[in-house]
Amino acid sequence: MKILTEALSFDPAYRIGTIAPEEEVLFFDIETTGLRKETTQVYLIGCAFFDGGEWKLRQYLAESALDEQEIMEQFCEFAGSFRTLIHFNGDGFDIPYLAYKAQFYDLDFDFQKLRSVDIYKLAKPLKKFLCLESLSQKSVERFLKIGRDDEYGGGALIPVFYDYERTGDPKAEHLLLLHNFDDVQGMLKIVDILSYLDLLEGDFEFRNLEIVGDTAVFEYTLKMPVPVSFEKYLDRDRIVVFAGEDLLQISIRIFDGEAKHPLPDIENYYYLPAEDKVIHKDVAVFVDKDHRRKATKKNCYLKKKGRFLPQKHPLFEPVFQIDGEKMLYFELDGSVTEDHRMLTEYALDIIKL
Repeated sequence: MKILTEALSFDPAYRIGTIAPEEEVLFFDIETTGLRKETTQVYLIGCAFFDGGEWKLRQYLAESALDEQEIMEQFCEFAGSFRTLIHFNGDGFDIPYLAYKAQFYDLDFDFQKLRSVDIYKLAKPLKKFLCLESLSQKSVERFLKIGRDDEYGGGALIPVFYDYERTGDPKAEHLLLLHNFDDVQGMLKIVDILSYLDLLEGDFEFRNLEIVGDTAVFEYTLKMPVPVSFEKYLDRDRIVVFAGEDLLQISIRIFDGEAKHPLPDIENYYYLPAEDKVIHKDVAVFVDKDHRRKATKKNCYLKKKGRFLPQKHPLFEPVFQIDGEKMLYFELDGSVTEDHRMLTEYALDIIKL
């Protein structure tokens, strides 16, 4: 068995400390000869940790399948000094695999005692939001513009390990180590994807509202800057969401015209067909019965001309409706920017369309 350790030449942009203290965190990834833990071997474990003011990467490489027990012993002893494991889909594969091996070799190590943080699970809401092709690690790396030297998939390296086990070929060893190195280093880099999750959770503050022609431009300051800018179009391209560095910008086309405010207490109103309006029952008693009828849900509203913005949920009141539109609306006036908390809720309401 070989143990190789080297310092990494970069620091994650995302605040790892928001997950757990850096010195308590261990990133890890494993390479195995197959998926079935009962009949295959783990031949390589890579992990990254913060030590002496810098991030380091350590790899435990088996020189033969017989080294599996020693790899497990060495890794478990090292991992025992950490409190949080960070991984990519490790809850689904890596941790159950290693937990089985630890039990098989009767090792005094319980993975359940360590906090598990699965980047794959955390990033699930971002697949639709960021229009990712998939949630594989390489797909996330491509979105974040992270390059890697390794060109292999884990499955393709299984015969390479068997060749290495038989011959000790340095080229085969290099390919095995490189793939795992890029996976672990890539994991430290793709943790930046969580900054978009912070965005989706409303970790930003209202900055400014500017009216540009027929468009309302809302600007917010992101508390966690995003590593890669992106732009997406919503609601038939009437809404444009842009995020770049510490700026979240939402541009929304203004509806200028007549909108309807539904009245909730329908039983208290009468509808006047000739005038296409409703009046309260206290006033309706003075109108001829032939010119009025009981209001219904379809006609019990007040009409108003003005400028309006869409909202998915009734955040701003009064709420308006526009013929042919599923979205709700509210009137754009000077009071809109008074409640910054509500403006944060409104941004979330829009970007989650």
